[in-house]
Amino acid sequence: MPAIHKITNLDDTWRSGDVVLDADGNLRVRSAHPLWVWDYPDEGSTRAAQGGPQIPEGGLAEHDVKRPLTLLVRDGQAVAGRQIDESAHRRNLTRSDHLSHP
Repeated sequence: MPAIHKITNLDDTWRSGDVVLDADGNLRVRSAHPLWVWDYPDEGSTRAAQGGPQIPEGGLAEHDVKRPLTLLVRDGQAVAGRQIDESAHRRNLTRSDHLSHP
């Protein structure tokens, strides 16, 4: 019987394929895996062959990626390195309220 993973976070702050810089200076990519939600960056493109974002399989748990995180790439496009305030996003503020510009 396959393992069952409980979804404990329905936070939509991060999208699969997002590329971030963590507080330790490491690049990380958001995966679609329910448990291993972050992964190491691929040496290839940020876009898949079909045109959508390149989404890794996952290799790191949420707590393995040191905060704060700076969003670098979303949907395969550069986003000017915006640091994301995850706590503000969880309070359901508008998009402009939870993105702080460096």
